[in-house]
Amino acid sequence: MIDIHGDISIPFLKKSRFTGSYLGMRYLLQKAEVVVEEAKGEEPEKTEQVIRAVIWPEPFNFEVTPDEKKHSRDFPFTQDGLWAAVDWLNEEHAAGHY
Repeated sequence: MIDIHGDISIPFLKKSRFTGSYLGMRYLLQKAEVVVEEAKGEEPEKTEQVIRAVIWPEPFNFEVTPDEKKHSRDFPFTQDGLWAAVDWLNEEHAAGHY
């Protein structure tokens, strides 16, 4: 089971990404911006920050693994969102979806 309590925090994710692996599955948690409302006329598009969790099979790192072998999900950029992302990582591993 992936348990990163005490190893990662929202302030950490504001500045850096977090990577790890667990029994054949590699994962990445990072801050991302998503568009929540397209630009209208002179109003700019509206974005929000999210935690993007990405998983893929070992043995390669994120950069060299083909995109078709990765899948991801976004979570709110909050402490609760962080723990929801960790729960998702564990669910995906248990289901063998990596």
